[in-house]
Amino acid sequence: MSLTIEPFTFRPPEYRKGLRLVLGTLLSVFAIGGAAFGAAVIWLPRSINYEVSQGQVVITSGLEFRPTRWQYPLQSITSATAVRLKPGKRVNGTSLPGYCSGHFRFPGIGDCTLATTCSPDAVVLHVGEGIRPVVITPGQRETFLTALTGDGQYSETVLFDDESGAWLGLKAMTALGVAVTLFIPLIFFLSPSRLRYRVTPGHVEIDLTLSSKRFSVSNCIARLYDPETSSKVIGSSMPGYHSGRFSLDGMATRVYATRLTEGVLIESPDLRLFLNPEDPHAFLEALRALGNMEIE
Repeated sequence: MSLTIEPFTFRPPEYRKGLRLVLGTLLSVFAIGGAAFGAAVIWLPRSINYEVSQGQVVITSGLEFRPTRWQYPLQSITSATAVRLKPGKRVNGTSLPGYCSGHFRFPGIGDCTLATTCSPDAVVLHVGEGIRPVVITPGQRETFLTALTGDGQYSETVLFDDESGAWLGLKAMTALGVAVTLFIPLIFFLSPSRLRYRVTPGHVEIDLTLSSKRFSVSNCIARLYDPETSSKVIGSSMPGYHSGRFSLDGMATRVYATRLTEGVLIESPDLRLFLNPEDPHAFLEALRALGNMEIE
């Protein structure tokens, strides 16, 4: 029996609904997790704090709700030098406008632990054999270096201007990325249910997720077709939804289907179109009646 929605409108068969539910759930979990992580990296407030007191240097860097903390006794610091950094390389960490923190590598210093405002005017602390040097950017370098000798204390907290042009640009890009990331599982779930084939006089119209396609099929040939090989050239291809330009049995083909087997092929010198209506025989009859087509 033809499961048409209205006369000459056909839906494709569902593709393994249980498997799609499992895959869609996994995709949603990863998408939501990735979007939340990306938003947290850019949108949550962060700071750097340098403190010299009670015989130790304490450096705190990171997101305010979960900062990273380094603590070194003054007697463990073998040298402290004001330097001007040359361009370096991030090995593992964060590099954002005005905020550079983590494992970096610089000429003349090598691998180091960085907690800076990304300024080249820095202080390098060597804190013992086998420990990476620590690079920081206190606002008052001479006062900080004096405090390291035990003559006084030092405390400074750097709050980042997340309303600057660079940060606002990053926030806008992140918001766009989050929207796109969350849109992917939505497309995964909605696309197959939106796919419809409509036969009108001389044409086949195809309803897609966010748009529609219309192909002239007058003087075309239509037949049942089960491809042996298939590969995507450009478009979408996921379990239960294939849309775009494909190669079927080595020939360029426009595909709009929930599976790449057992469908209908519409051919002419200018068109090769593969669809898979749930009732292919009723679909062919509709093409014969309205499409001015030859049916094989």
